[in-house]
Amino acid sequence: MSILNNKMKAHPIGIWMALGALVLILLAWLMQTYSLLDWEGAVKLGVQNESFSGNAVERAIADVERGVAIADIIWVLPLTVVAFIGLLRTKFTGFVAANMVFAICVYFPLFYAFRVSMNFDVKLAAIFLWAIPSLLGIIGLWTNRNIFKYR
Repeated sequence: MSILNNKMKAHPIGIWMALGALVLILLAWLMQTYSLLDWEGAVKLGVQNESFSGNAVERAIADVERGVAIADIIWVLPLTVVAFIGLLRTKFTGFVAANMVFAICVYFPLFYAFRVSMNFDVKLAAIFLWAIPSLLGIIGLWTNRNIFKYR
């Protein structure tokens, strides 16, 4: 793991991995934001599965998914921004926030992977765009944890 400690410009490679993962994760939250602005358009894009124009069960599940999207925008999107800025400045708060975001981004693709109603392409995208980069981000941060001093 010593390769992750090698500096590349201002930060070690492990920190750059974490920053790259946060950029990919930001795409997830932007898709959630789009879902809130145009839900049916997000369904057509494949970002969301359940429609408000379907039967009663689909509408109920869509309401739950909209609630999750709102929570993502209120809580996780700002946390991702804090993590990104904090990592760039090598602040302890950035380290903590990034680990919180990565934990969420390992959880939700696994949640989708075991859901019957989710499209297989969405499952693969969630795993490859967010779960795997999040795991790599955790490894990169943990390897370089000594540069994040509580100040």
